[in-house]
Amino acid sequence: MIQPRKWWVGLPVLAILFTIVATSDVEKIEKDLGDRVRAALDKSPGAIEGASVAVDGRDVRLSGVVLSPAAVAQAVRTVELQEGVRAVSDATTPPPSAQPFAFSLERKGKTLALSGNAPVPGERAPVRAAAAGKGLELSDSSVSALGAPKNYAALASYCVALLDAIGDGRVSVSDAALTVTGSAASFDGYDRAAAALREPPEGVSVKAAEIAPPRVSPFVWSAAKSGEAVSLFGYAPSEKTRETLVAEAAGLGAASDQTRVAGGAPGDFAVAASAALRALDQLASGKASISDGVVSIEGAGKTNIAAPAVEASLRSALPKSFRLGEVSVAAGAISPFVFTARKQEDKLSLAGYAPDAAARARIVQQAERDFGAVDDGLAIADGAPKGFAEAASAALRALSRLDVGVAALSDRSLAFEGAAYNAKAQFDIRARLSRELPEGYENAARLGLATTTDEIPPTRLYAALAEKAAKGLTFGADNRIAEASLPVVDALAFVLLRSPGAAVDIAGRFAGAGSQAEDEAIGLRRAEAVRNYLIEAGVEAARLSASGAAAADGNGRRIEFSIR
Repeated sequence: MIQPRKWWVGLPVLAILFTIVATSDVEKIEKDLGDRVRAALDKSPGAIEGASVAVDGRDVRLSGVVLSPAAVAQAVRTVELQEGVRAVSDATTPPPSAQPFAFSLERKGKTLALSGNAPVPGERAPVRAAAAGKGLELSDSSVSALGAPKNYAALASYCVALLDAIGDGRVSVSDAALTVTGSAASFDGYDRAAAALREPPEGVSVKAAEIAPPRVSPFVWSAAKSGEAVSLFGYAPSEKTRETLVAEAAGLGAASDQTRVAGGAPGDFAVAASAALRALDQLASGKASISDGVVSIEGAGKTNIAAPAVEASLRSALPKSFRLGEVSVAAGAISPFVFTARKQEDKLSLAGYAPDAAARARIVQQAERDFGAVDDGLAIADGAPKGFAEAASAALRALSRLDVGVAALSDRSLAFEGAAYNAKAQFDIRARLSRELPEGYENAARLGLATTTDEIPPTRLYAALAEKAAKGLTFGADNRIAEASLPVVDALAFVLLRSPGAAVDIAGRFAGAGSQAEDEAIGLRRAEAVRNYLIEAGVEAARLSASGAAAADGNGRRIEFSIR
């Protein structure tokens, strides 16, 4: 049944339906306008940074940071021309002013990340070009800001070049102050970075630079000393350590430095290298070296310095993280160069030095021949003055004619003292020393006479004479007593002087002259030569007689004594 008077009851429902339809149309319109405006703005990427589009019905509101006023004006006109747009509200703002203007470039592999403040994108092209020129891909998360330095392009390119040299690292700039950190991949890159840091762009100062040098293995370092010059080679862990070691080397002589900074140094490297330099200072010439944690040294010691002293001082100075390797140090020259021979109780003691192995062998051989038992304490060393071995030999010859005594040779000075067997020997020893010492040598001889108060009874006289004569007597072609036998006849005279009153016959036996008569004649002349010497030495002539006889063979040539 139709009730016309109740038509108004359906109006609210119709209103709701109309509202739903209208609202749905507005949302579609706003979305459509928004999409078209955003698409239009995308065609002008250099206009607004962080662009935001708000649509209210047919009215459009633009907001964001203005990158280019002209581009923004063009973008607004473009939006206004979009179908369905009634009005455009420009709510964009200019870029903020950055104080300080700070940005960073960080490299990881082939990627370069730009962050912090930056000029508007149109002014960042030089950064992209610099990165591309080094084969790097730029990732830009920077924020546009006002206040960039006038030379931003040059500064940014400089930072890119630094990171190209270093490798992975970070360069940060705050206004005019630059800091850089990183680890250099190569020495070439490290050197290029160091050179660049010495010449930053105009108006920029390097606030801090912490660039780790390339690592090396093994980590080696050495110091070589030759004369008054010291040369350093290898690596140092830091510039400060390098400079410290160069300064220490300069204390040893004229220093030249060919080291460079590198990574990979063992712990306490500076302490170990300093200890090596102090050890090198003990050498006249040589080389101290470090390879990782091992320290070695070689060369020749300074005067009076031998290998044990160098080794002990270096070993005690090394830090625990290092160990001592090879020590090959020749003893330094000895000064004064000394030689001592001491005769006491028919025994000879040698001490001091010989110039070389051959000289030492000759000295010891002479001592054993003339003295018998020898306590050999001679060492070989450098530093002997010319003629030292000859002087030592002359001193031994003189000492062999003493009862007791000591010969002390120091460089070119001989101190000689002791007790001669008799006055003749006393005088002869002085004279011979003056003649036989090499030119430039001097001697101070203090000689007394051996005491004869310890008498030898007649019953022991033959045995005493036989003991002294056992060494044998030799003669020259003229049948005079050979110089080598003077110590023997001196000792024989001393025996006779200690046995006063005993009469002795001296018999000379010889073989090989030809006839028996000739052998007897030679034997007699030799016996007389011994008798004459003993008389000159102080033995009473009346106590001595001489005779000659032929020996059975050549080996029987000898001087015999018999008590009358």
